[in-house]
Amino acid sequence: MNELDNLVEISRRYGKNYDYVIAGGGNTSYKNNEHIWIKGSGTSLATIDADGFVRLNRDKLKEIANKTYPENAVLREEQVKNDLAAAIEDRERKRPSVETSLHELLDYAYVVHTHPAKVNGLTCSIQAEKKTNELFGDEALFIPYTDPGYTLFKVVDNKVKEYKNQYNRYPRIVILENHGIFVSADTTDEIDEIYTQLNNKLDSVISETPPDSIGNSTESTININGEEKVKIEKSSPLKNFFTDIRERFNLVSVAFTPDNIVYCKAYYPMADSDKNLIDTITEFKAEKGYLPRVTAIEKQGIVVIEDSLKSAQTVIEVFEDMLKTAVYAENFGGAKAMTPEQIAFIDNWEVENYRRKVSKEE
Repeated sequence: MNELDNLVEISRRYGKNYDYVIAGGGNTSYKNNEHIWIKGSGTSLATIDADGFVRLNRDKLKEIANKTYPENAVLREEQVKNDLAAAIEDRERKRPSVETSLHELLDYAYVVHTHPAKVNGLTCSIQAEKKTNELFGDEALFIPYTDPGYTLFKVVDNKVKEYKNQYNRYPRIVILENHGIFVSADTTDEIDEIYTQLNNKLDSVISETPPDSIGNSTESTININGEEKVKIEKSSPLKNFFTDIRERFNLVSVAFTPDNIVYCKAYYPMADSDKNLIDTITEFKAEKGYLPRVTAIEKQGIVVIEDSLKSAQTVIEVFEDMLKTAVYAENFGGAKAMTPEQIAFIDNWEVENYRRKVSKEE
């Protein structure tokens, strides 16, 4: 089995495991001295094959780190996107993951980036940095939340260089606040070993865990202001978030991670009952400018409204993963949602809108 075969195998294995990856999230890569192969943007790790990876020239990627870009975020990200495209060497020129440059920074052959609910219980918690340092010490590099794209790349670049100077090695574990985890090694067996050790350490301090059971769901259609939509009603085993205590649902009424925003949007209202569901949705749209993808109903669960059944099912998967993250975060001082400013950046970022579009088409 060659290196690209190994990359496909480990990508599918983690991609099919809901404990690590939901929907089109996560990305993986393999690099040698000249090239890096990385998951195409929006591609599902669960079903990826060799054609799902994009090959880029590493020398051209390194030029991005040394180039000066505009201060204006829109202009900067557009130029970075174009420079990333210029490094592609595949004829089909698929769009590589936005996190390509982060993979390039970690000088190991394989990188597996995932968003496990258990790990994100830590990364999306009030005590994320403190608990990361207590649990992993110099085994992990913690990165405070930073807007993704070039800004995040430069922050990680500087932090990785500091780590390398201090420990004379590159970090094998990089934990990004309100985002996820990067695990790096020169073999896929080592990747597995690191993830196993990481889970064992988390398990040693976790007492609050989400239930294994899943709720019941019903599918139908709904007409909202003349628009016909798919509607899925889902009861939830995590009933403590849907009690009549509004403060409890408020803990999960705002997105925790960029992936939550990509698939579920960022804000989630609560209706008092089925009877005022339409009113709640209409009021939300008037305030936010879009239909909520997830609406909670007190003492029941959630209602997801989307354009297609597939999209609705994906929204449920991602939101329920977010609920699990909130439960795990109770072990680390409680959950910490993204700020309005962080959410606005993701909502307006062309890269994530592209990823959202591709994931809907697959």
